[in-house]
Amino acid sequence: MGLLFACGLLVFYAAFMRRRPASSYPLITLLWWQYLALGGSAALIALSGVLQPVYAPNYLAALFLLTCVAISALGFRDFRSHDVAQLIGRISGQRAIENVLICSQLLAIGFFAPFAIDSLTGDVHQNRLLLDDKMEVMGSYGLINTAAGAATQLFSSSLVMAFIRLAPRQGRQRSVARAVVLVLSSLSYVVYILAYVGRDGVVYWLMTAAMVLAVFWIHLTRADRMRIVGAGALISALLLVPFLAITIARFLDTEHGAAWSFLEYFGAQIHHFSDYSSIDRPLTLGVLNFPMFIGVACSTAGLQCESWPDIKELIFSLYLAQDKEPWLFGTFVSDFVADFGYLGAFVLVCGLALLSHRLCTGYRRQGRLTLARLLLILFVFLIPFWGVFYFRFSIANGFIVVNLLFIGLVALLQKWGPAGSSASSAKAPRSLA
Repeated sequence: MGLLFACGLLVFYAAFMRRRPASSYPLITLLWWQYLALGGSAALIALSGVLQPVYAPNYLAALFLLTCVAISALGFRDFRSHDVAQLIGRISGQRAIENVLICSQLLAIGFFAPFAIDSLTGDVHQNRLLLDDKMEVMGSYGLINTAAGAATQLFSSSLVMAFIRLAPRQGRQRSVARAVVLVLSSLSYVVYILAYVGRDGVVYWLMTAAMVLAVFWIHLTRADRMRIVGAGALISALLLVPFLAITIARFLDTEHGAAWSFLEYFGAQIHHFSDYSSIDRPLTLGVLNFPMFIGVACSTAGLQCESWPDIKELIFSLYLAQDKEPWLFGTFVSDFVADFGYLGAFVLVCGLALLSHRLCTGYRRQGRLTLARLLLILFVFLIPFWGVFYFRFSIANGFIVVNLLFIGLVALLQKWGPAGSSASSAKAPRSLA
């Protein structure tokens, strides 16, 4: 199935991407390479025979997954990184936005750092098993814990603002110091996830940093590119230390050891999706992936709706009765199918693709790309990009709410705030080839 998936993506490239330079259309390119690597990893797993699927390969499921991924990618086909130059030096309240992100995220690092250190001290696996006790302690801080957690969810915005500071070649709009502080502030998300003995924060931070770098690549000088790649390699090496510590602690004593867990982490999704498509999956109708919104809708309508904690044990038992663990990665498409079935998932994927296309093209008739629109485009892009594992936004939906509120506030500031300091006097910087 992995080879089928990869071959389908090669056909997709020939049909939709062959004549488009990767540097100018970074989002669809990044998504394509990521899922091509997933197909290759799945093929390697199949050839190794180490990780066996529970059921016979379901090739129709693989084709459905491929179709949904292709549709999602097409939504970003017309995003042009050259247009990013339209907002550089033209951002109302840029410094205020940066200050909010820096202050809130540095405070979040200060709050979560002791918990993260405690998570990595001693028996990491045992620390994970005792997570409920730690969560109770963090929860005892009330609004401080809530505010700190919310601040970390904006780490992608900090990375975007950092690169906006690096893009100008000269002048007061360029500030390497502020860019560095913004990048360091964005690491609050990693510290936040480590506090819960989680390794996902490392993965998602690195993925998001790669995404933002790809978007701004042509706007950076060659010297800046070299410095960023070098700094990125150093940060990656440092972040891999806690990632490896947690991975080894969790999987060292498993049947195939910690090494194979890396391959299962990125590669087994296609096989898991095939297995899930071969069993009778009970539909959860949005409770799994959109619990906050379903709860609000039910409360508004005066309905008594079951929450995910209410039905979790029953749903899990139905999966396990069919010899399939329900918590395995199957991509964001698998999570959508679990909630709404194949037709519902297909409609949702198509709707997100249409929204993405509109966001990536609609501004060309109305004027120029704005910071709020760029942040919204990248936010929607994270659904299939992070979704190579699972629908990451499903965890309490806090990431969705916090980011949309922040983007809305940025949009209001752009509309009603003072004009950008260089909007009237400075031209947007030229893109570099």
